[in-house]
Amino acid sequence: MNNGHYHTESYKTKQRAKVDRLYGPIKEHAKECERCGKSFTFEARYKTKAYKEKKYCSRSCSNNRSDWWKGNASRYRAICFQYHPKQCIICGFDKIVEVHHRDHNRNNNEPMNLIPLCPNHHQMLHSKWRNDVVPEIENYCGGLV
Repeated sequence: MNNGHYHTESYKTKQRAKVDRLYGPIKEHAKECERCGKSFTFEARYKTKAYKEKKYCSRSCSNNRSDWWKGNASRYRAICFQYHPKQCIICGFDKIVEVHHRDHNRNNNEPMNLIPLCPNHHQMLHSKWRNDVVPEIENYCGGLV
């Protein structure tokens, strides 16, 4: 069909030259890691996504976001579990944990307003058995201040 035209060295050389013109040749580049600040080198073409998105020196640096979450967490669950253990503060159940807003304002995501509770105690808090749960929550919150 193509009579072996695409398997010749001259064709392959022309294709490599075309890709080099479009995206630049494969070269060694140096950048500074955004996480640890160390300088690192890598091979890539200059006009590619791989070059632009290379920010970290290693996989461990790219996966380590512990400091980043402290100021950038925007979801209330992430904020809650940074400051509280991921378990019910009343019974210690850790399989399913819900987050309760103490002032019932969903927009107030301050760490002291977010309390981890199991589904049972969370529902009790929003029912007629509220008085059985509130003293335990106040006791827990009093120890945090």
